[in-house]
Amino acid sequence: MKFPRIAIVFVGLSALSVTSHSVAMEDKPETAHDGWVKRRVDKFLSDHDTGTGRGVHLGPLAPRLTILSSGSGPAPILHFWAPDVGGSPIDIHASAAYSLYKYQYYDLRVGLLPQDGTRIPRLERGTNAWFPLTDLEKMANGTGSAAYLSARFRDYPREDFSGIGPGTLETDRTDFRFKDALYEGVVRYRVGHLSLMGRGGLLKTSILSGKDTKFPNTESTFNDRTAPGLSNAPDFVHLSAGAWLERRDQPSNPHQGIAVGLAFSRFNDRSGNAFQWNRAALDAREYISLGSKRHVVALRQAVSLDKPDAGSRVPFYMQSTLGGSSLLRGYSSSRFHDDRLLYLSGEYRFELRPRVELALIYDTGKVFPTSGDFNLKDLRHSYGAGVRLKSPRKVHFRCDFMRSPEGMRVHLKLEPSF
Repeated sequence: MKFPRIAIVFVGLSALSVTSHSVAMEDKPETAHDGWVKRRVDKFLSDHDTGTGRGVHLGPLAPRLTILSSGSGPAPILHFWAPDVGGSPIDIHASAAYSLYKYQYYDLRVGLLPQDGTRIPRLERGTNAWFPLTDLEKMANGTGSAAYLSARFRDYPREDFSGIGPGTLETDRTDFRFKDALYEGVVRYRVGHLSLMGRGGLLKTSILSGKDTKFPNTESTFNDRTAPGLSNAPDFVHLSAGAWLERRDQPSNPHQGIAVGLAFSRFNDRSGNAFQWNRAALDAREYISLGSKRHVVALRQAVSLDKPDAGSRVPFYMQSTLGGSSLLRGYSSSRFHDDRLLYLSGEYRFELRPRVELALIYDTGKVFPTSGDFNLKDLRHSYGAGVRLKSPRKVHFRCDFMRSPEGMRVHLKLEPSF
């Protein structure tokens, strides 16, 4: 995580300050005698809103703060959200963000969007999330069907790459600038607890020199053989289909139940056959209450399998990765790349108070090149603990402290781990 040390200390002290107030809080109405800090914390950890979502709303405009990617730093983001325009069923959502480290993100979606009441739609913006499975999870709670057109542009100048394969070294870490534009159509249909999704479109990518001066540029260490697509990033046509079964009691703050996602994708190189492949991804999660909902064991199993066509390869920046705030959290972001991935995680979660949760965490997994390596040998491991501030409906903030053979990592996020 590329936060300056001073920023980490500042945010960490702020989190501890918020936690100390939160531990003392009781779920009771605000009164005039409540302190200003306590009222602000109560509001931050509340599920109550105006019907249009928590936070400031200036008509259809809603300013927020987000983390675009692991290397981005904090990013102010402005949403434009206009559901049911002019009394029609058409919705419009657009957003624009610019981060501390000059990461840029822009999107526009028009049509019948998946809605959670009239709250701002959720989107996945990071580069190490599983496409398209993560988007499907974020849409799963939306009511009704959806059909819309979407355009998205990203310019992320400080992305990490240490090589392909399970045996890469952290000392080989390099930096590149990733730009892409995605134009697609999306349809989604919900049947009870099951969400089905289909999507297809055009993905345009480019790789440039990175802007993080602490690491060498990727092109100075790797080439097209060791980092496919480095000097010739093609455009792709993609088609994807997926399903997400949502049976958790509260998806953003689960205490019991299961969730299972499955997706299949096809990527075709528009300029030839050098980069063409199929992808299958599975994500399963289980939550077991131990006597009461204050004690929960959360388990996760995830697999991503890419199969290139004969004579083709998967570009290094499109491969599934381990490392970062979501997968194998004791390692740096996108630490391990390869065509196939296996990940297992377990957390014991204890609610110290209704709004404060402590967690013991264990992650393990690996990347591997061939299906014959799909086994439980040579796994990477990390472990640690976390503090989460939450309301009954969702986790609003988490801080995870994770250790691996490559050192300690601190992850600050405004969302649950899984």
